[in-house]
Amino acid sequence: MRVLKCADFNPDCTAKEQVVNANPDIAGIGVILGFLCTTCLAFLIAFSVLFLDRYEKIVNFFRKYVVRNTDEYCLEEKPIKYWRSPVFWSKVLSKNLLAFSDTQLLTGISIQFTAMLQHCKLSVYHFRVVTDLAFLTTVTHLLAVVTLRKYFVDNPWINLPRIFFMLGNLALLGYTSYVAYSYDLVELDLSSSLACFFKSERPRLRAAFGGKWAALLIAAIGGHATVIIAMYILSDKVLKKIKDKWWFWIGTIFRTWIIAPAYATYGIVMAGRSLRKTQALGTASVAIEGSETEWGFGQFLPLLLLALPLFAGWESFWEEKNWDKNLFSGSQRPSTVNVMQTPKSPNLHQQSTRDNSVAERTIESSGPSPMGTPRLRSTSHITISPHLTPMSTPRIPVSSPVATSELTPPLPELSPIASPQLTPPVGPPQRPRSPPRFEERLPR
Repeated sequence: MRVLKCADFNPDCTAKEQVVNANPDIAGIGVILGFLCTTCLAFLIAFSVLFLDRYEKIVNFFRKYVVRNTDEYCLEEKPIKYWRSPVFWSKVLSKNLLAFSDTQLLTGISIQFTAMLQHCKLSVYHFRVVTDLAFLTTVTHLLAVVTLRKYFVDNPWINLPRIFFMLGNLALLGYTSYVAYSYDLVELDLSSSLACFFKSERPRLRAAFGGKWAALLIAAIGGHATVIIAMYILSDKVLKKIKDKWWFWIGTIFRTWIIAPAYATYGIVMAGRSLRKTQALGTASVAIEGSETEWGFGQFLPLLLLALPLFAGWESFWEEKNWDKNLFSGSQRPSTVNVMQTPKSPNLHQQSTRDNSVAERTIESSGPSPMGTPRLRSTSHITISPHLTPMSTPRIPVSSPVATSELTPPLPELSPIASPQLTPPVGPPQRPRSPPRFEERLPR
C-alpha cells in the first residue's frame, strides 16, 4: 500500500523542460547559505578539536619522524596560561560544535518534513535541493558524532534526544535520496512535477540502490551505528577490553582520519556543485518563474540561527576563563593537566590538621553532654549575680570545669568508639570572654 500518492493531482508528465515556479522556502538564498555556512563552520571546528585533543601526539610524531628531534614534547611542563592551552580551546570548541550540530539537525529535519508534506506540489528540481541540504545536515551531525564520540559514549542518556532526531533524519534522508536520485528511471526530468513520480510505478530498490547517494547513505549509517552500539549496547567492561585490541585502534584511526574527512569533503563538494545550479547561487538548471534571491523573513531567519551556536561558543569561552580565574586567583598557576584534574566546585569542608586536633582534644577533655553531644566548656571564671534589678537581664554563665563539677553530678564517660566525632565550625578560633564586672560568687 502506498503511503505517498497524488491521486487528486493530474500534471503533464510527458512534457519536458517545463517552467518551474519559484519556492524560496526551499531554494531561497538565505536557506541555502545557512546550510552551507553551518556545515563549513562545523567542518573547520571538528578538525580543530581533533587536532587539539591530539596536540602532544602530533607534535611528538612530527619531531620524531620529520625533524629527527629526540626530545619529547610534554604540554604539562610548559608554563602557559590555561586559556591558551589546547585543553581549554578543545572544551570551548566542542560545545560550539555540538550547538552547530543541533541547529543543523533540526533545520534539516524541518525542511525534509516540509518537502514530504508538499510532495505533490513540488518539482523534482526542488526535491533535489532538499536532498542536497539534507546531506549537508548529515555531514554536520556525523562530524560531531565522530569528533565528540567520547562525550556521546560517556553520556548516553543525556544524548538520547539527539539520537532520536538523528535516526529520524537518517530515515528521511534514505527516502528522499531514493526519490531524488531515481526519478530518471521513470523517465522524468528535473522540471517535471514530483506528483508524476508518485503516480507512476516506483523503480525497484535494487535498480535505484546504486550510485553516489547509496554510498553516502551507507557511510552515514555506518558512522552513526558505531557510536550508537558503543552508547547503548556494549557495556563498560566490554569497551575496556576491546580498547586494548589492535583492530580497535585501526578501526578508530580509519573512522576518524579516513571515513569522516572523506565523507565530509565529498558531501560538501557534491552538495556545493549541485547547489551552484540554483538561482540563489548561480544559474538554475531549469527555467524558474519568480525570484529565489529576494531577502525576506524566511531568508534572514536561517542566517540568524547561526548566531545561536556562536553565542554558545562565546558563553563557553568566558565560563571556562572565569572559572580558571576564580579557581587560581592569587596563587601560582599549576600545569594544564592539573587544572583539568581539579574539580570545579571547591571542597567547603576542608580544614587543617591542626584545627581538627585542637577541637578533638577539647571535646574529649570535656566529656559528652546528656544528649550525647560533646560539651564545649569555657575556662573563664564566670558566676551568676544574686541581685537582679528589675530592668537587668540574668547572666547564665558557662563556668569552669571545677565549678560545674560541684553543681552537677559527674556523667559516665563514653568509650572512644561511642563518642561522636564532630567537625568543629570553620573559622578562626575566638578568644575566651573575660569575666564581666560587678559579679559575685554564689554561696556554697
